[in-house]
Amino acid sequence: MDEPLFAPVTSVSGVAASVVESVQAHQWWLGLSVLAGAALWGGCWVWWRRRTLAALGCRTVVDLVPSRGFDPSVEEIGRHAARLARVPAAVGWLPRRASGVRMRHVTVEGKLATRLEGPARAAGLLRLSSFPGVDVLEAGRGRSEVRPVRFTNIAPLGVMDNEQEG
Repeated sequence: MDEPLFAPVTSVSGVAASVVESVQAHQWWLGLSVLAGAALWGGCWVWWRRRTLAALGCRTVVDLVPSRGFDPSVEEIGRHAARLARVPAAVGWLPRRASGVRMRHVTVEGKLATRLEGPARAAGLLRLSSFPGVDVLEAGRGRSEVRPVRFTNIAPLGVMDNEQEG
């Protein structure tokens, strides 16, 4: 005569006893599962850390140098801030630590400039000029060489262009 797989339990202590018996019967499998889960988590953590360090190792640096009469409107500043806020989404699946944009104020040829440093995947987005009268300079890794980025026959984005993007 076959015994039922699950015998009815009538009290709370009976439930605890059946759980303890089940754990004892399968302790090797449970231990192996915990060990495999920990090894998988550790491997994923090491992979993610290496990916972060690789992304931080190759970043794009762009300088925004304004002209003498630079006076941006509130809308232009808003468009520029919105563009910088879109950088993490533009780079795709990248660790948060490596997808941020760093802004620094530096002097380039005696002029106050804004240096944008961001992921290499977002280089095109960082190089776009959203202000008229602002030169976009691509800074080399050594900071000694600054090369201007020129867009021939292309005006900075206007209000209508920003509405079409979003």
